[in-house]
Amino acid sequence: MTNRLYIFMNTTMKRLYAIMAAMLLTAATTLAQTLNLTTGNVTYQFPAAETGDMTYSNGGQTLTVMGRAFAMSDITSMVVDNTAVSNNTVDVSYSGTSATVTVSGNVARYVSATVSGAHVTITPTNTADVDGDEITYQLSGTSTNGSLTLGGSYKCTVALAGVTLTNPSGAAINITNKKRIQVSAKNGTVNTLTDGTDGSWKGCLYSKGQLQLQGKGTLNVAGNTSHAIKCGDYITIKNLTLNVTGAAGDGISCNKYFVMNSGAVTISGVSDDGLQCEFEDDDAITGQTTDHEDENSGNIYIEGGSLNITTTADAAKCIKADSCCIVNDGTVTLNVSGGINLTDTTDPGYCAGISAGKFVQNGGTITVNVSGTAGRGIKATDLITNGGTLTVTNSAAGQQGTSDNYTAKCLKGENIALNGGTITLKATGTGGKGILAGSGTKTTSGMTSRWTNVTGSFTIGSETDGTGPTLTITTTGSRLGSSSSFSRTMTAENIATSDARGGGGFPGGGGGNNPWTPGGEASDNSSSAKGIKSIPAVYIYGGTTEIYTSTDGAEGLESKTGIYIGGGQHYLKCYDDCINSAGQIVFDGGATVCYSFGNDAVDSNAGTAGAITIGNGAIMAYSTKGSPEEAFDCDNNSYIRITGTGVGIGIGGAQSGSSGTISGAAQGYAFPGRVSFKANVYNTLADASGNNLVTFQLPAAVSSQCTFITATGMKSGSKYTVKSSTTAPTDATTSWHGLYLGSSHAGTTSVSSFTAK
Repeated sequence: MTNRLYIFMNTTMKRLYAIMAAMLLTAATTLAQTLNLTTGNVTYQFPAAETGDMTYSNGGQTLTVMGRAFAMSDITSMVVDNTAVSNNTVDVSYSGTSATVTVSGNVARYVSATVSGAHVTITPTNTADVDGDEITYQLSGTSTNGSLTLGGSYKCTVALAGVTLTNPSGAAINITNKKRIQVSAKNGTVNTLTDGTDGSWKGCLYSKGQLQLQGKGTLNVAGNTSHAIKCGDYITIKNLTLNVTGAAGDGISCNKYFVMNSGAVTISGVSDDGLQCEFEDDDAITGQTTDHEDENSGNIYIEGGSLNITTTADAAKCIKADSCCIVNDGTVTLNVSGGINLTDTTDPGYCAGISAGKFVQNGGTITVNVSGTAGRGIKATDLITNGGTLTVTNSAAGQQGTSDNYTAKCLKGENIALNGGTITLKATGTGGKGILAGSGTKTTSGMTSRWTNVTGSFTIGSETDGTGPTLTITTTGSRLGSSSSFSRTMTAENIATSDARGGGGFPGGGGGNNPWTPGGEASDNSSSAKGIKSIPAVYIYGGTTEIYTSTDGAEGLESKTGIYIGGGQHYLKCYDDCINSAGQIVFDGGATVCYSFGNDAVDSNAGTAGAITIGNGAIMAYSTKGSPEEAFDCDNNSYIRITGTGVGIGIGGAQSGSSGTISGAAQGYAFPGRVSFKANVYNTLADASGNNLVTFQLPAAVSSQCTFITATGMKSGSKYTVKSSTTAPTDATTSWHGLYLGSSHAGTTSVSSFTAK
């Protein structure tokens, strides 16, 4: 049975009723639990057993209950009943154009609430004294013209318990408190916040202080004036299902740092970036700190959960970090379809999946889909992968400008280190590139260009232990623009220019990418698709790499400085050069197979001894295009150097001659001359005793006009044979795209025989 005692106040008899209230309440406390004291739309609930003496002052004009003073003229009713009271809580209930607020008695002295229609303003004070705890403000109900404004200077929780709130003239929730605020969607509830248009507020959900978004419910937010969620400090997300359904600005914008621990976040319909974090200008920049204590880094951390972002605006980024974006776990899916912002042609704005000063992936799964013109999958000054799965599919077309071409990239960084993980990159747009690393100054003179002021770095794998990523790159895009301005004709003028300029070197050489002009790059107003384009030197220490290109001009691995391969297994099947460098190309570890079906397999424009160097690695290079395209093009076969006991097989045309003499070779070698190799048979190089030195298979027939062979154990003056069979080796220690090492396999049909130099 519920026992209630009602005492209603009026302005003419408030003193008399106050005395009666005190007397009746004293009589009723044995039966009742709660004194409900209402002023307008705000009710304060006092546990009757804890009220003690209620005092009157100011000539009976003021009533004080549990430390909270009320003007008698403001009290509209006092109800004594057995309603249970939850300490440290303030309930806000919305209903159409009105709202009611219920305040638990133990915090009544600290909470002032006003209600205007369905717009609620709450100002708490000194809540640190609330039993060492914090106040929870719980919102429920629906209003199409309501809001919550929460002030104060102490930590608190805003619990969303099934609230749908639209504020046509401001933020739906506006928290001016600079302390840590937990916004928690209660389990099983759906909560929706929407603001109005054409205002000056910063976000539909705004917090001046630290914002912890959490709970096992759902929160939907739409920001029609600026950001959907804006925080003047850090943001963390845990467990929550958060849907940003639209924003006139960013989906989520914060300062200092952002951490997603778990939950499911979806951001779409935004007019700027999806998720942005920047430095707090007023504080010193700290970088990452232990447990993020006093951190002002501008970093974004993805520790778990599911993050799905779609952006469509020009130059918009799904994720944008002033400093670092670090992915340790979780699933990240990014969809980018905006165009280029060419307001400033000297500094174009590109759309991107992730844009950061530094990007690090240690784990998790990242999927980036780019279709916006010349868009980037991931762009960072420092781009590092240590683990996890990264997939970038870039279908963006390139765009020609008046002085430059704008082309899409899956990965773009000044310094790139692919140390681990599974990385799959696919570029299908005109001029699209899988990876672009570094920068420099390109100077064009006549028909040739060269690169100076080269900066940046590019490495694959670990130099320490030879581990590395599983990297697959595919480019299918055609050339952007016309290539009619350059000629693949070796004119006297070109030769004179080449001889005068000289070549580049490794690792610091200049020059560029033109197999017809040593050390130079053709002056061309077009941009070709590339697997990897690196302005600085490329160092490959380990991992597994596969690169595929299929259009004219589309090279697999290009460096304007030099290329060093010291470990791992690498396969390049390309229409144009598989590997091209303005400087030296060194094979000193691992196993590399290069198959070009439209140009040279390996091309160095260094124009000097050691342009192509075979150390202790294995390289099999072949071109099926026919003369003049070669397996090893370094302008002169005498520039090849053999510095170790590795394997080198070159099969192709004879642009620079079908023979040559290599000075100071560390082991035997041969230029067997014209040799016909059949498709899909297994060719075994053996010594006079029949010992297998290497077995190799070609997927297409090649009538090689310039064959080059060196292998571990070859000695100058000794005789060797190449015999084929249709049986594949089964005991090879290394089997990699037609290259078999460490096998005892023997051929049966004679292909070639020679004496090593």
